[in-house]
Amino acid sequence: MMKLLYLAGLGLGLAACVPSQPPSYLVSAADPAVATRTPAYSAVTAGVRNYDVVEPLDWRELNRRVTPGAAPERDDSNDAARRGR
Repeated sequence: MMKLLYLAGLGLGLAACVPSQPPSYLVSAADPAVATRTPAYSAVTAGVRNYDVVEPLDWRELNRRVTPGAAPERDDSNDAARRGR
C-alpha cells in the first residue's frame, strides 16, 4: 500500500511540472491564419541529371576540375615529369 501511495505522489508531483497549455509551435499548425504556400505542380523527375557512359578521362584533370578555386588553364603541375618515368 505504501508503494502505491509513493507512486501516486510521484506521478502527481511530475504532473505539476507539465505546462498547462501546449507549446505555440505545436498549436500553430492548426491555426488557419498562418500563411502557407499554395501547392504547385512539380515533375517527379525535376532536377534529375542524365548520366551517360563516357570515355575514361585523366584522373588528374578531373581532380583539377573539382578543386575549389582552381584555374583550369594553369599548367603548373609536375605531370610532365611523372609521365616521363
